[in-house]
Amino acid sequence: MARSMTGFGRGEATGAGLSVAVELSSVNRKQFDATLWLPREWLAFEARLQTVLREGIARGAVKCVVTARPLAGGDAARTLEGRVLALREAARRLGIAGEPTFSDLAALCATEPDDVAPEPTEAVWAVVAEAARSALAGLRRMRETEGAKIAQDLTARLAGLRDLHAQIAAIAPTLPKLWQEALRKRLAELLPEGVAVDAASVEHEAALFADRCDISEELTRLGAHFAHAERLLAGDEPCGRALDFLCQELFREINTTGSKCAGCDIPRLVIAFKTLLETFREQVQNLE
Repeated sequence: MARSMTGFGRGEATGAGLSVAVELSSVNRKQFDATLWLPREWLAFEARLQTVLREGIARGAVKCVVTARPLAGGDAARTLEGRVLALREAARRLGIAGEPTFSDLAALCATEPDDVAPEPTEAVWAVVAEAARSALAGLRRMRETEGAKIAQDLTARLAGLRDLHAQIAAIAPTLPKLWQEALRKRLAELLPEGVAVDAASVEHEAALFADRCDISEELTRLGAHFAHAERLLAGDEPCGRALDFLCQELFREINTTGSKCAGCDIPRLVIAFKTLLETFREQVQNLE
């Protein structure tokens, strides 16, 4: 399946007294590479989170940000209540009158980041994993939507390459005869007047040339590569790496074709083919 390497996804899950949010963003990269930002108490989750991301992402540079906040009545909220009670007791012992204000509570919240991320228990991991998989599903949907558009563009470029391939194939059978006629004309110009061109020698040279400029194998392989590329674009698996390899093979075959067929219209078509192939390959670099 054609999926782009750029996208964004966000997922949320609640449990264990927490609300956890995971945000994923990805850009192009030849290999999979994930950079994670987690509360420091949850660094033990990093390897497991990497495994979850690899379940749905084959290539690309992925940024993963995990945040958490306490739910009402959760452990963090109860910890804050305990701190307020401790503050009241300390005020009573010191003889300070009055009750904590809203500003005091806000200050307490601001000084307790460690309380928001509890110990990395299995219950907490279950919440993080659920949020991560939800974010991953959103990221994949976005990548697939963009990938479908890229696939349409690549299919159109493949059609252009097929057209150039057909034009080359139409000219190829005429090359030996064209070369033979050109050889006869050149010999007639070079030989002294009255000396006849040796037809047998011309036929022999034409046969040698026909063998040297035979591009039937190259044309067959080009056609097979086109069909393979179309199957990849229509398939269910990530296809960016495979299409990149096919681009190399397409270039190899068309380059050989050009080197065998100098002195005719084929080199012009080969240049056009290479130019279009380069734009095809640049677009392939955006696929997973």
